[in-house]
Amino acid sequence: MSLVPVLRFLAFALFAVALAGLGPLLLATGFDEDPAPFAAAVFIATFLGGCFYALSRTMTLTPPVRSGFRELILALSIFWLAVPFAACLPFLAQGFSFWSAWFEAVSAVTTTGAWLSEPAARVSLSGMLYRASLEWLGGIVSLATAAAVFVRPEFIGVMPPVPPFARGKRDSYLRAFSSAFNAFLPVYAGVTAMSFAAFLFTGVPVEDAAALALSLIASGGFAPTPGGIEAYGTGTVFVAGVTLFVSAVNFVVIARLALRGGDRLRSGPDPETRALLLLIIPVATLFWFTLEGWAFENYPAQIFNAISLLSTNGALIGEIPQLTPLLVTAVIGGAAVSTAGGIKLLRWLITFERLGHELWQLVHPGGVLNTRRPPLFEFGVWIHTIAFTIVLSSLTLTVAFFGYELELAVGVAVAVVTNAGPLIEAVPGSTTDYIQFAEPLRIVLALGMIAGRLELILLLLVFDPDFWRA
Repeated sequence: MSLVPVLRFLAFALFAVALAGLGPLLLATGFDEDPAPFAAAVFIATFLGGCFYALSRTMTLTPPVRSGFRELILALSIFWLAVPFAACLPFLAQGFSFWSAWFEAVSAVTTTGAWLSEPAARVSLSGMLYRASLEWLGGIVSLATAAAVFVRPEFIGVMPPVPPFARGKRDSYLRAFSSAFNAFLPVYAGVTAMSFAAFLFTGVPVEDAAALALSLIASGGFAPTPGGIEAYGTGTVFVAGVTLFVSAVNFVVIARLALRGGDRLRSGPDPETRALLLLIIPVATLFWFTLEGWAFENYPAQIFNAISLLSTNGALIGEIPQLTPLLVTAVIGGAAVSTAGGIKLLRWLITFERLGHELWQLVHPGGVLNTRRPPLFEFGVWIHTIAFTIVLSSLTLTVAFFGYELELAVGVAVAVVTNAGPLIEAVPGSTTDYIQFAEPLRIVLALGMIAGRLELILLLLVFDPDFWRA
């Protein structure tokens, strides 16, 4: 394994963190807020990024990189775990301890939106923009990672529309990540700009519109006002719902539509978008049924909640439905190549396809020998589901071990693993503030956020010594 591509990956990641701090730095200067924490974050990230890049230039590419799979997994693991250390300086300036500031940075970069304190997250315009910028950065890294690694059927179980940057058997995962990042970045930025303009059109202030656009396209769950998204009005809620829907669909489809027009319609089936569209109304109806009174004026808010939970944004509006259907919806998640968390729609599709296949064989025993049916790559789906269940149950037991009620333990475990941080508001007696949990427990919860973003199949590989020795 060569460290050169790992060092360069981290160098560019740190440069991106520095860019994320530039906007808040300028905003703090213009609004008479303290710019020193952002200046320090920009300097530290730039300095460390420069050191890593210079070090990579002095090293030879030995051994030669072929698949680049281990290099990419190592780089991503360090990105989610260590880059937040460089990004947490502005949070330290808010009075948080070192590990609390790291938790806040991890929550932002993994697009979880699990803030220690919602009032503290909104205390300054520059702080809000910084959190949203880190979420936006984590969103594009999640998209490129999914497209470079999880586009293969052995990871997701079915054959998705194959993007032009998908690696071949002899190509490098590193090159695939770079191609996906370069292909997605202008489209991702363009969709964010359109969302920003739409928020402005609905009357949202400029600073709030920027924070909303940056956060929601990454399914980050951040709202700049104490009243949440619904405080801005019906038009803003509609724009937010559309943005969250876009964050949950297959971004390969969005990129093809943006870059090639109708050409993507000839690229292959897209079962995820169809499944997402078909799920919204039934899920919203289920949420509505759990409310008292079944008043129809409460139904539109549940459509937004359904989209928010399927995209794992986690923020809720209107009357809060019962907890169980909310947790199940967050676990479902969005498309495989999206900023959403959860198990992902494609894995559920292959699960039901396998179920239908098995039922068909029970009715038609001769079909066991039928070789004309397409092969199913369900092994990776089962491994991911088992790992997801193990991590979820382990986090639940850990939270309960610290003395918290079981209902809250389950809620926070689902919220962090699916990267839907604000979801814990639905737990009776809870708020969205994660400062209610002890600091040692928050470190464990941050690791749960990273596990959710890294995808649990790869998490198993990280702890496999044979994988690194191969």
